[in-house]
Amino acid sequence: MKNLNKINDDKVNRKSFVFYDSFYRAMKNLSNEEKIEYIDAICNYSLYDNLLGMSPKIEGMFELIKAQIDANIKKRNNGKLGGRPTKKEPLSYADINHRLYGR
Repeated sequence: MKNLNKINDDKVNRKSFVFYDSFYRAMKNLSNEEKIEYIDAICNYSLYDNLLGMSPKIEGMFELIKAQIDANIKKRNNGKLGGRPTKKEPLSYADINHRLYGR
């Protein structure tokens, strides 16, 4: 385990992230030290985009959830772009006539 007691001074890229029940259930059979390493890896990646050095066991577990974290980050970034553009109001019959026939 590396950097467990060191507070990360890196730039915070996100202030929050989703921690799923499945992430919690996956650590059920870990020792306390392994739980700390697992949670630290999730937090560092989700908040700071840092991949920490991990023990092989934790690295294997992390690889299983990394895709979900990446998908959540992508969804969040896409949401910042705004929603679907609003539709223009359909032209009225009078507008169509005016455009076609100049009336």
